[in-house]
Amino acid sequence: MTDLTCHCGKTALALSGTPILTATCHCTSCRQAAAELAALPGASPVTDANGGTPFVLWRKDRAQVVRGGETLRAHLLREGGSRRVVATCCNAPMYLEFKGGHWRSLYAARFDAPPPVEMRTMLMDALPGSVPDDGIPGARRQSARFMLRLLGAWAATGFRFFRMDPMPPLETTS
Repeated sequence: MTDLTCHCGKTALALSGTPILTATCHCTSCRQAAAELAALPGASPVTDANGGTPFVLWRKDRAQVVRGGETLRAHLLREGGSRRVVATCCNAPMYLEFKGGHWRSLYAARFDAPPPVEMRTMLMDALPGSVPDDGIPGARRQSARFMLRLLGAWAATGFRFFRMDPMPPLETTS
């Protein structure tokens, strides 16, 4: 079992099993959210050198908050959208959560040694010249391989539906 912690260590998720996949997202909302989260006091960037946001996708039933749940706040770009979850004790972005999703997209920046990126997604939104030619496969949206890996992970949960954890929105000052 591995722990994923915030900067100060007050908040932690216990991870069991192996990740579903690792991917870097280049969508506009991930880039916008990453910029907003990096601007929080004491926060550090979650993007890679090319502006993409690397994630390690983990089954939700194998990525449980075990410490500091009271520090978690939701950052929303729009009402009803997916949410980025931040540990407010040190403003560390922890994960991205989709309504009804059976996985958590953990920010790779939270790992001491994140697994290598397997694929890139949402290249249709990538900034010109931002995607290196390094042999990592990419897709304009999500590839069939990406979707099949998610489907396989969902099947492994018995096709369970997961609710979003209750938490208040992140209060920010403009």
